[in-house]
Amino acid sequence: MILRAVVKFLLVAEAFAVATYAVGWWAIPLVALVCGLAMNREGRPIYYSTICAAAGWLSLLLLDAARGPLGEVASRFGGVMGFPPAALIVTTLIFPALLAWSASSLGAVTRAKVFAARQMTPASA
Repeated sequence: MILRAVVKFLLVAEAFAVATYAVGWWAIPLVALVCGLAMNREGRPIYYSTICAAAGWLSLLLLDAARGPLGEVASRFGGVMGFPPAALIVTTLIFPALLAWSASSLGAVTRAKVFAARQMTPASA
């Protein structure tokens, strides 16, 4: 059971990373919306999408750090913007988390409204 949850987390997090790498930052709300629509309420889609989006971007940052001087770039940009380098990296991870939170909230509410409307309509015989 735990292995299934870990694999699901890694797949969703990497879906955020691959979508971002392929089409840019605006893919985060699209993937989060799909997560919000696809997951039931017991799966906590809002929390799950938020954490997975931040983890996906963290994997992209780690990939960049492995290929180049991420620390030096962060310190230079942080100096220009008046941020310490660590705050710049944390801000970079907060951005996809907020995008995913808002889009998955919309997806979860939409899913709940659709299922509530289906249960209220009488079944056709």
